Amino acid sequence: MKDKILNWFATGQVGISSKSMACAVIGLPQDPIWGAGHPLDPDDLNRCLLLLEQIPEIRNCFSEIAKLSDTWSALIARWDEVEKCFIDEVGLNWCHGHKASKTYNLMKEMGC
Repeated sequence: MKDKILNWFATGQVGISSKSMACAVIGLPQDPIWGAGHPLDPDDLNRCLLLLEQIPEIRNCFSEIAKLSDTWSALIARWDEVEKCFIDEVGLNWCHGHKASKTYNLMKEMGC
């Protein structure tokens, strides 16, 4: 999986939260400035979903990601719900819309 993550770092849409996920699953230290940043809005969430699309086996490591923080733990516990909300609302990579207010409100409800 490390090679896939390295390729994603070079070619994917990398943000703090998706970077946190990738680093957690392969045991790299978190960003020295931002730490284990969780998604703050649907755009951040989209980058995480794109990472999972490129490297789906990361889903098998959600327990490691949940250990990053209380917020990550809450988000991972409801990941399927948040992901479905986003996909239903705007589609992966914003292919069906440009505003994800339902997803944003759900994320805020969880502390993101």
